[in-house]
Amino acid sequence: MARNDEIERRLLNWARWVHARGGGVNGYAGVNWSQLADGDTGRDGYITATVPIEGIEASETHDAVQRLPPELRATVEAHYLSSATLKEKLAWLYITERALHQRIDRAHRLLNDHFMAQLDKRRAERERVEKLAQGMRPG
Repeated sequence: MARNDEIERRLLNWARWVHARGGGVNGYAGVNWSQLADGDTGRDGYITATVPIEGIEASETHDAVQRLPPELRATVEAHYLSSATLKEKLAWLYITERALHQRIDRAHRLLNDHFMAQLDKRRAERERVEKLAQGMRPG
């Protein structure tokens, strides 16, 4: 099975969030002001654009990753969070490259199922609240 593009995007966003959240106060990302002044500017003096991190989504993804079976959680964390080489990741996990891809695919399926179930629950709750609100309107 091919990887789910939406889950891949969410996991990449989550990885950026995990790496950024330790640099500031109370879990918020820190700003390296000296790096901003080091000439990381593009043409015409504009600072190079960065990919924004969606914090709420990343937090939800983090919670979902924590609920994965232990071997999938370890694989997802090694694959998305580690800067180690593929060979180092495989040795750390004691698996083959094929097994790594199978685990990532399985994690994508489980995460997709989880997020779809959450979406269904939110829709049902919204419908319930809208019905209540319609019943309370003066007629």
